[in-house]
Amino acid sequence: MALLSGPPWERNLRVLWLAQLVAMIGMSACIPFLPLYVRTLGASEAEAPFWSGLIYAAPFVMSSMLTPLWGALGDRYGQKSMVVRAIAGLAVSMTLMGFATNVWWLLILRVFQGAVSGFVASNNAFVSATTPTEHVGKSLATLQTSIAAGSVLGPFLGGAISDAYGAEYVFYAVGILCLASMAIIIRFITEEPRGTKPGQTRVVAGMRIALRDSDLRLLLLIVLITQAALVIPQPIVPYYIQELGAPQRWLSTITGVIVSMVGVCSIVSSRWWGARSDRLGYQPTMRTASLIVLGGMLAQAFVPSWEWLFPVRTVIGLASGALIPLVYGELARRSPMGRKGGIMGIASSATLMGNLLGPLLCSAIAPWIPLPWVFVTSAVVMGVALGMSRWLRAPQSA
Repeated sequence: MALLSGPPWERNLRVLWLAQLVAMIGMSACIPFLPLYVRTLGASEAEAPFWSGLIYAAPFVMSSMLTPLWGALGDRYGQKSMVVRAIAGLAVSMTLMGFATNVWWLLILRVFQGAVSGFVASNNAFVSATTPTEHVGKSLATLQTSIAAGSVLGPFLGGAISDAYGAEYVFYAVGILCLASMAIIIRFITEEPRGTKPGQTRVVAGMRIALRDSDLRLLLLIVLITQAALVIPQPIVPYYIQELGAPQRWLSTITGVIVSMVGVCSIVSSRWWGARSDRLGYQPTMRTASLIVLGGMLAQAFVPSWEWLFPVRTVIGLASGALIPLVYGELARRSPMGRKGGIMGIASSATLMGNLLGPLLCSAIAPWIPLPWVFVTSAVVMGVALGMSRWLRAPQSA
């Protein structure tokens, strides 16, 4: 079978890609209706944007704190054990969310999810630890594509199940998908560590290099701010679609389609943007894409009806396919050989932090301003990232 052929590190990568795809479909299936679920658990219309932003951000609080601990335990007990632990924790936490009776329980369970899961980070650590040095960067980039694919398919599935059967059934379905992913990992993953030198883990060494290099520090900060800008409006998207007059009966499904459109278009366009960057350079390509995304974010605030969100978010998706992949690529180009995997791991942590800060900012401002101004805020934050990219120095010749 092709999935299990080739060297062990290649086989592990393919299996982890499939398992992560299944898990990400499940995790992202909650995105369309989570703010609507908050209302069913007792939050008033005025309180819902605050709670929605808080609940979106909750997992990233604990995961950003505990990821180094899980990494250290993986070095001691094996990375496969951490991958299995993470997907099992995700299965338990997501299933329990279907039984939540109020917003406080949902918030606690989301914090618990962040504390016990960390599935993506564990997969990155496994691949970094078991892949030959010369293949680490490419392997990590390949693994990231399963996140994008799962993030596209999940909202379709979650929105449809929520409208047809109820929100709680989405959480049950996610739990089943996570258990299936865990079974794939236990059955087919084999761990053969490469044996890195004591005291020279990729993340620690990569962190030291990034702290010393002003351009790497700047690129990591751009990753964080760009990701935060992209996710700031997520907790209020269903409320905004409802405010624009979308039919209540199909609100979750419509939200799922609108949310997924950005992911679909970004997957379609990312290779084109990468080729353009190779031809014209990182900075002009990043500037063009960022300006398009910024304009699209502003346009969302002024659409006359919910149908207009489809073309606007199509444009955003086509341009956002450039943003994070281009910064990751520039990080890889500027990173020393043998340390690319570690620095890419730090970039993943920066993305995680952006996913935390964006919804928290939404939670802080949404109760006090009209919903369209949340999209204006995300455009302003994107403008900050765009301005910072101008400070990047031209790469030195080899």
